[in-house]
Amino acid sequence: MNVRLPLQIAVWVYGLSWAFDYRAAADSGGSPVQYVFFAITLASAAVVVMLGFRRLFALPMGWVTLGWMAYMASTLVVALLNHVEFTWYFRNAIPPLLLLTSLCVTQVAAASGLSWRDVLWPLLIASVVNVLWRIFYALFVAGIPIELVRVELLSPCLPFLMGYLFCALMLSRRMPWLAIFIGAVGTMSYVLSVTRSAVLILGAAGFGALVALWLARREGVLPRGFGNVKLAHFLVMIGLLTGTAGVTAVAFPLVVERWAERLFNAAGAESSSADPSALTRYAETRAFYDLLSEEPMTWIYGRGLGAPYYWDESYAVELAQYTYGNEDLFRAESRDIRFPGHSIWTYAVFSGGVIGGLFYVGLFAVAVGMSLHSTQLLRQVRDYPVEVAFLPFIVLMAFLSQSLTFNPFIERCGGLVLGIVIGFPQFLYHHAWCQTRHRP
Repeated sequence: MNVRLPLQIAVWVYGLSWAFDYRAAADSGGSPVQYVFFAITLASAAVVVMLGFRRLFALPMGWVTLGWMAYMASTLVVALLNHVEFTWYFRNAIPPLLLLTSLCVTQVAAASGLSWRDVLWPLLIASVVNVLWRIFYALFVAGIPIELVRVELLSPCLPFLMGYLFCALMLSRRMPWLAIFIGAVGTMSYVLSVTRSAVLILGAAGFGALVALWLARREGVLPRGFGNVKLAHFLVMIGLLTGTAGVTAVAFPLVVERWAERLFNAAGAESSSADPSALTRYAETRAFYDLLSEEPMTWIYGRGLGAPYYWDESYAVELAQYTYGNEDLFRAESRDIRFPGHSIWTYAVFSGGVIGGLFYVGLFAVAVGMSLHSTQLLRQVRDYPVEVAFLPFIVLMAFLSQSLTFNPFIERCGGLVLGIVIGFPQFLYHHAWCQTRHRP
């Protein structure tokens, strides 16, 4: 039986299944529609694994899949040891679980001989749709005023889109019109949500693209005169993205005022020691430290995904100025918090101890290493697109910069997108293996 077509369909369904996902209100548990999306995602992933189980652990990326399976098993054991309510454990385990399913889907697709397009294209389509849907949902369905909307507008796939923009801009041989359009959509989202950390994400993606360009030149896989062509592309991109930001500012003049206030005159800043975003992270990290220190053994294995925590009391006075203004109300709202923190790194230690922290460090270190190692095969397989080969590395740079200010595992699709990016080098490994196998 030829399973290529059903496998291809299942991979596309998996990639598109989360396109209309959104961030539900705090502690709402999601809507029935979101449960349907999640069920489609899991069902399509299960079909992919069943159709290509024998290729699930193809090397070298099979080791990454096995390692993350071990991590997911450890989180369940830790949650049971700490008597974490299963509902809260499961809600917090969904993003890393979807990272695992994405690793499996990408692994099977690559090792079964599907094209990289069968994974990349549905991911790109879903990402663009999700960014636009988030803007529409936050402003017109949820009815959040433009002067108050923030993270509700942001899609976790934005680092992926910014990485794709810079990758195509630096390494594509043609004018990357699609990538520039995608970058314009992402820029509009960042401008409307008044996201200052976008500078870090764009800078990291640009840095990764420059490193990729240098490595591609060193490997000798770029044609002569490539630099001059890229300079023209870069100038066009700068003009179009600047124009997008300008049009967004004209269409929503209140956004300009919000940017000025957030950059230069934040409410309460005159009597505060730090920016409110920084203060919330300080308060959260201090609470993590104190909670782990109550039982020193938990420094080894953590408190568990979904374990309750709080924001440290010593920051209440300052943070109340930025939020409620009423310290008692602030204290009531900053207790029994369950979502996976503002930082992927501090929450990894809180939920999984030193062991959990090492899993996350190891995951990203191996992912970056494999994304660069795979590009060395470009000298052997000249027909593989250079920009596709370096895309995982550039996107990982963008995600790592985002992790300094935001936890991509707060939402379901954050883990899904990241898992596909991490597993993507398997396409180049498999392509090189096929070329070597059939070479006379």
